[in-house]
Amino acid sequence: MSSNLVIIGAGPAGMAAAIQAAEFGLSVLVLDEQFAPGGQRFRAIERAERRAVRNGGALDKDDAHGASIARRFQESGVAYLAQASVWDVAADPFEVSYLHQGNSVSVRSEAVVIATGALERPMPIPGWTLPGVMTAGAAQLMLKTSGRILEGRIALLGCGPLLLLAAKQLLDAGADIVALLQATAFVDFLRATPYLPSAFLAPKVLLKGLKLLGRTIGINAAASLQDAKILGEDRVTGVEYTVGGRTTALECDVVLMHFGVIPNTQITRLVRADHMWNDRQLCWQPVTNAWRETSIPNLMVAGDGGGIFGADAAELSGRLSVLNIASRHGAISEATRDRIAYDLRKEHERLARARAFVDVVYRPPASFLRPSADAMVCRCEEVLGSDIEAAIANGASGMRRLKAHTRAGMGPCRGQMCSMATSAILNGQLGAELRGTVEPASVRPPLRPLTIGQLASTKQGRD
Repeated sequence: MSSNLVIIGAGPAGMAAAIQAAEFGLSVLVLDEQFAPGGQRFRAIERAERRAVRNGGALDKDDAHGASIARRFQESGVAYLAQASVWDVAADPFEVSYLHQGNSVSVRSEAVVIATGALERPMPIPGWTLPGVMTAGAAQLMLKTSGRILEGRIALLGCGPLLLLAAKQLLDAGADIVALLQATAFVDFLRATPYLPSAFLAPKVLLKGLKLLGRTIGINAAASLQDAKILGEDRVTGVEYTVGGRTTALECDVVLMHFGVIPNTQITRLVRADHMWNDRQLCWQPVTNAWRETSIPNLMVAGDGGGIFGADAAELSGRLSVLNIASRHGAISEATRDRIAYDLRKEHERLARARAFVDVVYRPPASFLRPSADAMVCRCEEVLGSDIEAAIANGASGMRRLKAHTRAGMGPCRGQMCSMATSAILNGQLGAELRGTVEPASVRPPLRPLTIGQLASTKQGRD
């Protein structure tokens, strides 16, 4: 059987889209990989709310809002499958295939909303494959889902608001943070001053940032990193970094890396939707219209998967993404669609303008974007930066030929961890700036590993 709408992802955007669609009376199926709704931003939020009530406390304002969305989502009446991993999406007509409880299921739909959010930007530096290296988001995930903190001396390395947020959360949990090493420099704040008036349009974001900076005062800190490498043989023993031409080494047991986030474009690239290069956020993102519709009719992208603007904006885009679908289905009139969309777009534009300040301040430095020769760029196939440079010298002028020469991007992660870095090397070696002239690796199904038996026994599901 089919549904009016399949929503992939149950983060802020996916939940908001589902709630809005349910209010219009659409038949909705939500597929999400996680065990509960919330996405990365509100991971395990229902559990956190129950724990807070049990302990006689309360969630902070942002988390309380997230718990409220999750509660409304659960009460909306939409069909919701947790721990459902989408492995293929076909268009014209739409057919979404997913794994659930060990079985492969395929469901047809009149429209699809992709609300898969963002990925932490992979940043291949020497030593990043050593045991003891994690992303800051992974450390957050561990803390939110299990309440566990990482043992040993922790160094945080990179740039971006999430790096500061992770430092604050880990400090509050009692972690031993020995260093906060940021690539961000004072000149980055100066470069962002033209965007400061727009940033004041979202004072909550600025205030939150100032609080995070204040919470990390007292940690051994360094800024303006020019390069860095992680030390160790069998596991992490320290970090070596350069600031102002001076190299410093410090000892640690764990390194948490974070260099911002980029849209998760796996599905939009899989279905060959049009993409554009966002030079301010240094990433590829799907081309969408005012209704969040891609170049493929009735395929929508909501939330950070269409550009990084944060959780509040993701909710707004989630609601926007279903308005045109509802209008085409006859659930609402075009006049009602336009009336609802006006306020949503106005608020989203305000948040987008405010985001520009953050993008400029925390833009990853060019010295990190292009991996060094001794960095393991493709960790699945163990391809070094020098291997990629040699392949380019031998005539590999694009991602397809580079894969044939080196197998970079052909491992289990399907290029998620290396395509941005290999694109950067290609751009640099071919004498062009990093402006997206070389596209990331193509995507083909299956998006997730599945057995031949699961593929052969794929059955038609219902919403």
